[in-house]
Amino acid sequence: MGGEAVVSEERTAAVKPAGKGWGGLGLLAPSFVAMAWLVAKASYFWNHNPDLNFGWLVVLLCAYLFYEGWEQRPPIQWRLRWWALGPAVVGLGLMFLVQIYQAALGSNAASTVGLALAVMLVACGNVGMVYGWAGIRRFGMAYAFLLVAMPMPSAIHGPVVGGLQSFVATVDTEILNLMGIPAERVGSLIHLPAGTVGIDEACSGIRSLQSTIMATIFIGYLTLRRVSWQVLLFVCGVGLAVLGNLIRSLYLSLTAYKHGIEAVEGVHDAAGWSILIFTTAGVIFISWLLNRLQQRLDAELAARAGGDEARSETTV
Repeated sequence: MGGEAVVSEERTAAVKPAGKGWGGLGLLAPSFVAMAWLVAKASYFWNHNPDLNFGWLVVLLCAYLFYEGWEQRPPIQWRLRWWALGPAVVGLGLMFLVQIYQAALGSNAASTVGLALAVMLVACGNVGMVYGWAGIRRFGMAYAFLLVAMPMPSAIHGPVVGGLQSFVATVDTEILNLMGIPAERVGSLIHLPAGTVGIDEACSGIRSLQSTIMATIFIGYLTLRRVSWQVLLFVCGVGLAVLGNLIRSLYLSLTAYKHGIEAVEGVHDAAGWSILIFTTAGVIFISWLLNRLQQRLDAELAARAGGDEARSETTV
């Protein structure tokens, strides 16, 4: 009995969080260096592509997620694990190939995404060898969240933007016709009696969509414990971003119809900021609502479990 108690105490100590302090941080230096290299390469797109201006904010949020997970980190279990060494070696090799490519042909979105994949493999291997699977579960989001700030390769970006432009122009044209306003869609252009309104890349909603994806993933991870609810928040956020952009483009089309094409320039930026506020407020409200529902369900399940235990004791 005494031996079993000792073993039990050792197992309990093994799963306890390591607590405060920064001991062992140096063991994660390879992953930090790889992440810094990725940030240095991706910063060009963050500084020159308006769609990715939120990249530096994502870096800060990654640091916050790491800080949040640090106090609950598992104890160090450093050893050579083959399932962790494999991804690390593959990641280092891929980083080497991407560096050769970028040195010869320059940096582009596709090669940066390849570099991001390599960095994630290196980070996975590094954390896995230091903390095991428990460490990957604890710190995985802090590393992987940086992927939302990576540029989309043209093979993906083109169809996504083109599809959004066509969808927005089609829906706006149908709504305008239902309102009795003569409108005709040609590609991503809406022809009105007063002139033509173009649904360009900025008006397609890709910026608000990318920002909303970043916000929903971050908020959902912090506030919602169930993956299904996180996915629901993500879907709702994407829907809000698309709806907000439809409202914005429709408002600009109505402005052009009533006041002329020149009037669109005067309200274009204000409409964009208004929709950004609308989308942000909507995501926050939905996350709050889902969190309340989650708490209510947890309370009901706890009360039901307590009632079952009470009936069981009564029966005994």
